[in-house]
Amino acid sequence: MTTALLIFVLHAFAGAHAGAQPPARPPQQNVPADYTVGPGDKLNIIVLNISEFSAQGVAVESDGAFEYLNFGRIRAQDKTPREIAAAVRALLIDKHQHNDPTVTVDVAEFRSQFVYVAGAVKNGGSFPITGNETLLSLLSRAGFTTSSGSYVEVTRNKPVPGTKIRFARKALESGAAPAFRLQDQDSIIVTEAEKCYVRGEVRTPGSYEVTENMTVLEAIISAGDFTERASKGGVTILRKDESGKPQKIKVPKDLSMPVLPGDTIVVGRRIL
Repeated sequence: MTTALLIFVLHAFAGAHAGAQPPARPPQQNVPADYTVGPGDKLNIIVLNISEFSAQGVAVESDGAFEYLNFGRIRAQDKTPREIAAAVRALLIDKHQHNDPTVTVDVAEFRSQFVYVAGAVKNGGSFPITGNETLLSLLSRAGFTTSSGSYVEVTRNKPVPGTKIRFARKALESGAAPAFRLQDQDSIIVTEAEKCYVRGEVRTPGSYEVTENMTVLEAIISAGDFTERASKGGVTILRKDESGKPQKIKVPKDLSMPVLPGDTIVVGRRIL
């Protein structure tokens, strides 16, 4: 056989077998092994080397099941992709279509699990999740506003409704807090910044966010520090008591008194 003829035969052989290859699998997201499928999700079913048994974008219907080709319905709700693949394999064997098929199932579109975001964010509402999202990654999608406060509260609604967990925003953003993995039906609230007010002999009077364990000294520094005419021993706080009645509180000279949301810090003028 000549070299040219040999090359031709090899190309023909490769072309004849190209159609027997399994269908190309689309790029998959990094889905955790314990992700459970629900109504609205779409699945890619791959049966190795048998393209006619494979199916793309199969929708899980409202009853939690899907029709697999003409072989019957398969229950998918609350099952992992691995468990669904096992069910597909068992059905093919039961229908005498294959003795030992190799089946894999991927989630093509995630539409069954959601978390909800509200509060001081740019984009609130419901967000579909794949089971791998962390609180910080979700908040990066929602976006903080200029009025976003120092805390984020997650209400976990499964398995016990109403469990609340509070996170310091600074710890989340700095990585000091461990990654918190979200789950279906979580509700996330980004608090509005709680404010105090600084006036009198400071360089930049105005309203400032009250951070955790904030002291009067820290609030004054936030306001640009004392002016040259400030009386460092003449600082008071205007604060409402539980009945809503305003009261005037003398601040100790070390300025270590904690600041509460709604406080007005007044820095007096030094007598010359």
